[in-house]
Amino acid sequence: MPSGRRSKRRPDPPAPTFFLDRGLGRYLVADAIRARGYTVLPMAEVYLDGEDERVPDADWIERADREGWVALTKDYAIIRDHIETLSRTSLRVFSLNNANLTGPQMAERFSLHLNRIVQRATKPGPYLYVIGAKGLERRWPGG
Repeated sequence: MPSGRRSKRRPDPPAPTFFLDRGLGRYLVADAIRARGYTVLPMAEVYLDGEDERVPDADWIERADREGWVALTKDYAIIRDHIETLSRTSLRVFSLNNANLTGPQMAERFSLHLNRIVQRATKPGPYLYVIGAKGLERRWPGG
């Protein structure tokens, strides 16, 4: 017999939209994440006509933040090179720990850890997690 109380389940957070830095390419990583049902915006689809090769990192960082996107990159140096810009944002960044992975290896790494990335991305930024073969590690701030 029902008690008359209703369960107060929190609604699921909205699914993140992923922005891919130019180093991740346009297809392999994007297709792997899209196959899991997520919206993915490779840099070449956001910045058209070759602009993706010219747009400064600080510009796409600020735009991704304004749009509420989750940034994926293989450029771990982003934290060193753009700490001031990142500190002014609430951007959530997930970076591969190895910039020398092939396209298929990058797609596999993101796919393997996508559930954890999505889970962490529900938390407000700014922050950077590094994605290694065995999982995610928070590196900034406080990492």
